[in-house]
Amino acid sequence: MELTLTEALQKGVEAHKAGQVQEADRYYTAILKAQPKHPDANHNMGVLAVGVGKVQEALPFFKTALEANPKIAQFWLSYIDALIKLDRIEDAKSVFEQAKSNGSTGDGFDQIEKRLGGRGKDKGVDVTSKKPKEPPHKQVRPLIDLYSKGQYQETLDLASQLLKQFPNSFNLYNIIGAANQRLGKLEEAIEAFSKAILIKPDYADGYNNMGNVLKEQGKKEEAIDAYKKALSIKPEYAEAYYNMGITLQEQGKLKEAIEAYKKALSLKPDYAEAYNNMGNVLRDQGKLEEAIVSFNKALSLKPDFAEAYSNIGIALQGQGKLEEAVEAYYKAISIKPDYADAYNNMGITL
Repeated sequence: MELTLTEALQKGVEAHKAGQVQEADRYYTAILKAQPKHPDANHNMGVLAVGVGKVQEALPFFKTALEANPKIAQFWLSYIDALIKLDRIEDAKSVFEQAKSNGSTGDGFDQIEKRLGGRGKDKGVDVTSKKPKEPPHKQVRPLIDLYSKGQYQETLDLASQLLKQFPNSFNLYNIIGAANQRLGKLEEAIEAFSKAILIKPDYADGYNNMGNVLKEQGKKEEAIDAYKKALSIKPEYAEAYYNMGITLQEQGKLKEAIEAYKKALSLKPDYAEAYNNMGNVLRDQGKLEEAIVSFNKALSLKPDFAEAYSNIGIALQGQGKLEEAVEAYYKAISIKPDYADAYNNMGITL
């Protein structure tokens, strides 16, 4: 049965929200073939393009949407946001003035105004500065080395020094956020990630990292919102789906967690950690055989995965296969001799 334009738009929006970019593109393209100036289809096509990093290609769609229906505030916001992403600040200001003269108002326009003018100054970030935004690789490399060695305070000290020279660096703020998180300074981490996103609003990693801190703070719904934002920018972001899966699992939303892990694995088939976590969810659902299959898949990808061996032990224990469970715990301990949980579980099994 042939769909009406309204039905096709609804299907496209549903696919878009589900992260099915190609499917959404197919629906929007079909609408635009039938009605090239369809405002919603043009706008959504622009949003789709921005989401996959094709910001320049999004501009004609946003412009057509506005020409077709200038009364929709979101059309103006999306167009201005795209211009800002392309560092076309003067053009963005011009379109912003057009929006205001057209009667567009609201929180979204207040936020855009801050981004175009004094937004950064309010939080110690001057995004309109002409200074180089990012430090060269040779200055970033020592930071990465320090962080990799677990020297988080030293990472923080050096990054803070570099920030004086590069106050508009989203990379430096991201590193500062990560170091603060490792040091247990969660509020400071949130502030740093917020500044990174303020400088680069399409920074998917920043939203993902912020989600991890919010999850650590116990703010699970806010964390999920952050992961969703990361995915709206970067739909193929396997780690964001994985982190969302963990958060949903912690909330007891097991079915939704499974779906998130499956999406992570569809994007990254060698994601051993996602197979391991999915196995835990299946085990919690009482699906022990399926759980063991998932754990074994994790081990086929990562043979030294002590946690997966321990989890297989728990599942086998639940099946009453005690000797096999003990063998699995022994394997976990042989890989990770200080694995207290595996020793404890093996003791219970014995």
